[in-house]
Amino acid sequence: MTNFRFKNIGAILMDKELLTSQQLQEGLENQKISGLPLGKIFVDSGYITEQQLLEILGMQAKVEVVDLETLYIPKNVLERVPASIARMYNIIPINFEDNTLTIATSEPLNFSISDDLRFMLNCNVKAKAAIQTSISKLMKKCYGAELDTIEEIFSEISQKIPDLPDDEQKIENIEQMASELPIVKLLNFIIIQAIKKKASDIHFEPFSDEFKIRYRIDGLLYDTLSPPKVLHLAVASRIKVMANLNIAESRLPQDGRILVRISGHMVDLRVSTLPTIFGESIVIRILDKQAIQLSLAQIGLQNDLQVKIKELIQQPYGIILSTGPTGCGKTTTQYCCLNRINKVEHKIITVEDPVEFDLEGLIQVSVRPKINLNFSTILRYILRQDPDIIMVGEVRDAETVQMAVHASLTGHLVFTTIHTNDACSAVTRLVDMGVEPFLIASSVTAVLAQRLVRLLCPECREKYVPCHRELESVGLMDKDLSKAEFYRGKGCKLCDYSGYKGRIGIFELLVFNEDIRSLILDKASVADLRQQAVKDGMRTLREDGILKLFAGKTTVEELVNVTAHYL
Repeated sequence: MTNFRFKNIGAILMDKELLTSQQLQEGLENQKISGLPLGKIFVDSGYITEQQLLEILGMQAKVEVVDLETLYIPKNVLERVPASIARMYNIIPINFEDNTLTIATSEPLNFSISDDLRFMLNCNVKAKAAIQTSISKLMKKCYGAELDTIEEIFSEISQKIPDLPDDEQKIENIEQMASELPIVKLLNFIIIQAIKKKASDIHFEPFSDEFKIRYRIDGLLYDTLSPPKVLHLAVASRIKVMANLNIAESRLPQDGRILVRISGHMVDLRVSTLPTIFGESIVIRILDKQAIQLSLAQIGLQNDLQVKIKELIQQPYGIILSTGPTGCGKTTTQYCCLNRINKVEHKIITVEDPVEFDLEGLIQVSVRPKINLNFSTILRYILRQDPDIIMVGEVRDAETVQMAVHASLTGHLVFTTIHTNDACSAVTRLVDMGVEPFLIASSVTAVLAQRLVRLLCPECREKYVPCHRELESVGLMDKDLSKAEFYRGKGCKLCDYSGYKGRIGIFELLVFNEDIRSLILDKASVADLRQQAVKDGMRTLREDGILKLFAGKTTVEELVNVTAHYL
């Protein structure tokens, strides 16, 4: 029997003598221009029938072909899938048994449909192939006559929204279009896809003649949808409505918050708008509460560092500094530490900008600069609340850092963050902010520097032998690598063909002992501090990353990119 699974549609049709070589060439040329699936082009051209195409796709995907014309679908099965989702994915639910939903689709090779539905509906999904005309007919019969593919949503919204400059849109018109069902469904689709792909941010970006929507996944931005430019105002207005922002204000930046329920649990979305010359740029930050429920091991701390961190956070007083650039996981690490010591005998107060996660048992305060409620002001009042442990989101100025030092010296354990390249540089940064060396030496107990490196996809990683230049780039040329194994990602469906899936931390822990304190009092340089710290057993960011490299968790390329300041 011929194995159709690994043949392309054109070759199969040629083998079955349903297509000539000239028709195949014409179809391929058409595809370059239109971007449509090759099978659809052949059907639309009249070369093959829809039924012939479906049978071949069914054989490729190894799924059963079903005739929807004679099928009875119980009402309770249809109710398993909301109309908007059925239309969005162009599927019909046809059976539900033993927590498995069977769907009919005209795209049996599009396995992401089953993956998305499994995520959204919280059940197993089994696909069967069906003719598109039958699906469309049944869709109208079961769910009504609305058009709901993504392209049709774009088209439908575009027809309803006049192509006028922003300043000519009346407030009542903006409110109306923001509540239109297609816009609601479009935003739901974008948000659900972002959460499913574990994106940290959604970017809505207007340009002179286009409108881009991008996801930030594992630290990198990826293009997703490019709706017609005319939809920008409607999408922006819908986001503002959801975030309780002023939809009439497009000249000033605004911040808001959206709470949505996805698969039975609440997801917190933070919205930021920024006026640009082509309209408002909007970024939605997705806050995943599960991230802060991770253990110290799960965020990437090696066993020896876990032991040291556990000892440090049990101390009754002192400052534990986390350092690194924005988005390197500092807040997640601090929340993990707070979760570990969040006990009934401790009163913990946090001051953040803004509060990212609501944690049970903690008193959490958000800064409000508009009324002069900043970090230093809040800190002053927090000390009157009899806390045991304080978390300060960031020390941004001399007054805040002085208050944090004062809190430490008066018997409080303080967690806070600062922006430096490595752990030792935090000392000189504190000096630059006006803290006397003797106060640093007596108040700070440790500095934890960190970065995030992308994890290799577990499904497609493969062993390989790195070249001379790669080994040299991470300082491994003089090392014994006879037992070392190196991996890289090929790219697969699970990781969206990037070769990476998720991120993990690499760390550098500087513990203040007598030698380090003496150097600080002597105003030693960063190089001298690092030399002593390494002598005392400190593992640098690069060295911690090499351990992850040898464990097959990341790549040479990723390690070089993240720790470039060591070169």
